[in-house]
Amino acid sequence: MNLKRWFRLIGVVVIAALMLAACGGDDDDSAAPQAVEVAPVQIDGQPLGPVVESTVPDPAYGQPVPSLSGTAIDGSPLEWTAGERPAAIVFLAHWCPACQAEVAELTGWLAAGNNLPKGVDLLSVVTLVDSNRDNYPPSQWLADEGWPFPVLVDSADNEIAGAFGQAGTPFWVLVYGDGTLALRGSGRLPPEALAELFDRMLTSG
Repeated sequence: MNLKRWFRLIGVVVIAALMLAACGGDDDDSAAPQAVEVAPVQIDGQPLGPVVESTVPDPAYGQPVPSLSGTAIDGSPLEWTAGERPAAIVFLAHWCPACQAEVAELTGWLAAGNNLPKGVDLLSVVTLVDSNRDNYPPSQWLADEGWPFPVLVDSADNEIAGAFGQAGTPFWVLVYGDGTLALRGSGRLPPEALAELFDRMLTSG
């Protein structure tokens, strides 16, 4: 083999290696987390059961709340463990006007320089997802609103909502620092009221 053919062969090998490296880079990019709307979930603990009429004390009060693991709305893994800190969980449906108003009001309130008391986690759960209903997909909705809190996506069968006894949306669940249920119910919470509930959660330990 003469030198000219030898260098030509080396050039082909180098170009092929570079092309493979470039394809590998594209594969890595495609493996990066991407927005999801529903995903499998793992629920660790007993379900809370349904919410009863507001005139009757909630039978689930003081019951241990299930811990959750699954996928965040940006495609990354997300876990929440009951009992690590006091927490508030809000269940949101993308097509629900009250949920849309809740998200816009709280986000605007925070953007205006207000803050929720530190020491209480706020986790949001996107549930009841339906591609045939308004304001889909929820990932785009919450991104457009600048929603600053972690978002866990429910399963296609709405397993998290079922485990927490969701009744209507938005649905709020407050959890004491020891991992037991403090309060749950459906309806909007003004930011000031939410801040007051956070203070009470911290005071109660």
